Amino acid sequence: MQENLEQWCVMAEQTNMIYLKKFAKSLRTHRDGICNFAKHQLTSAQIEAGNISIGMIRKRARGIRDTDYFKLRQSSLPDYQSMFYTTL
Repeated sequence: MQENLEQWCVMAEQTNMIYLKKFAKSLRTHRDGICNFAKHQLTSAQIEAGNISIGMIRKRARGIRDTDYFKLRQSSLPDYQSMFYTTL
């Protein structure tokens, strides 16, 4: 796949289209990630979503000294399946 991607980039650079050349340069920059995704079909989206959820919990917890009150506030969140929020 890397060879095919490189061949396409070479053809794109031989054109007179500025944006196609910029796109080819971007493809070369991200070549390893593109090829890894094509091979393994894995992204870091779930990890990033988890990081955002943790950040939201930390933001809600600022200034709260009573952990029981914090748990009570967390139970009032929308009822949806998440690995960070347990249903009571």
